[in-house]
Amino acid sequence: MNYIYGFIDSLITGLVYYTMFSAFLPSRKILSLIVLGAIIITLCVLASKKIYSSLRGAKSYYTLFEGMAISLAIMTTIAFLFGSEPMAIILIVFNSILIYILMSVTRITCTIANKLRRTKNVLIVGAGQDGKLIAEEIKQRPELKLNVVGFLDDNMNSIEDEDASINILGLTCDSEAVIKDNNVKLVIVAVKSRMDSDILTDLVKGIPLGVKVWRMYRFYEKITHKYLVSKMSVNWLFYDCVRRKALLYAFLKRVCDVISSVAILILTLPLSIIAAIGIKLSDLGPIFFTQTRMGKFGKPFKMIKFRIMYQDKVDDNFDDDLNEIKSDDNRIIPFCKILRKFHIDEIPQMINVLRGDMSIVGPRPVREEVYYENKESIPFWECRNWVRPGWCGWQQLNVNEPTPEQRVGYDLYYIKHQNLLWEIGMFFRYLGKVIVGKADRGK
Repeated sequence: MNYIYGFIDSLITGLVYYTMFSAFLPSRKILSLIVLGAIIITLCVLASKKIYSSLRGAKSYYTLFEGMAISLAIMTTIAFLFGSEPMAIILIVFNSILIYILMSVTRITCTIANKLRRTKNVLIVGAGQDGKLIAEEIKQRPELKLNVVGFLDDNMNSIEDEDASINILGLTCDSEAVIKDNNVKLVIVAVKSRMDSDILTDLVKGIPLGVKVWRMYRFYEKITHKYLVSKMSVNWLFYDCVRRKALLYAFLKRVCDVISSVAILILTLPLSIIAAIGIKLSDLGPIFFTQTRMGKFGKPFKMIKFRIMYQDKVDDNFDDDLNEIKSDDNRIIPFCKILRKFHIDEIPQMINVLRGDMSIVGPRPVREEVYYENKESIPFWECRNWVRPGWCGWQQLNVNEPTPEQRVGYDLYYIKHQNLLWEIGMFFRYLGKVIVGKADRGK
């Protein structure tokens, strides 16, 4: 649903700006640039305000208003700097008001439609750890409109003795009656071991046509947007990853990386110059700080950043990505605290992208010691290095301060579902968070 909102918001923004400015701008090229710029700025700001993630209810409309106000301020500032006529600025203000109204109406309509949508009853086959895990995940997401009516399990007696709270409705051979009696619309198969032919036959006979059936790990991915590392074989990930080694995808991704990194370096050149001068004048030390990080297939490379610590305080084992910096940390050059907040210190990483050490989107690179420590203790940790590490990633958009297990879950989900359009959306979502100083540093 969040991606649908994003598409609708971009469509509303584009149509409003195109309609309002087309009468005043005879040049289609300039008109197209204005429309594209308005869409990018609006979506980036709204994404940074978490409009497309966790916000619900009345608060979302206020946050939407804040986002539109910020995007209005950015666009009017740009228009003023380019010497636009007063009429253009008035149109931008009017457009922002109209866009906010249309976006709000869209959300109100979708909310009403969602409330009118009926709750679907869910039956889970298998009352073991996997079954209980997916039931808990469903209960934590009331917006899914799903109700777990109970479980089927052929070991029902022993399970009921262990945990009386588990609502077991019968054996797998009872599936037809249970589904009919409880008006079940969705069945999730969460049996850990391989099922024999008798159980499968019972389910085939008992599940009517029209009832959707999901394997547990697929449904887990669908609602949590991360890979179920503890329950799945890496073989599945291997085949998905190999199938995605399409020449066209690899070529287009590399082209996007080069174009994006060059554009960022050019657009942020004034900021980079200010940062370089400020760092140099602070203690006359080097401008850049390099640190060994692990790249694709575990190949080490030197990741480049602007130095934000006093030269005599620089620690090669320091890992800014682990959020070891506190507001009163005296190791940090005061001027550089602003650089860090808005990720200006990471601009030199675009050089790593140009070199091919990194990509714009991918799992965040880690230090050697973290890599080898987690490689020994975290299942499938090394698999996250099947692709180039990224400046931003799926984990950074979904969770702050993740455990290593959570981190690898999101990273492997990204590897499995790589898609160029999806990655472009990730980039702009993260860019929006960077602009307002709320981007996670890949902790």
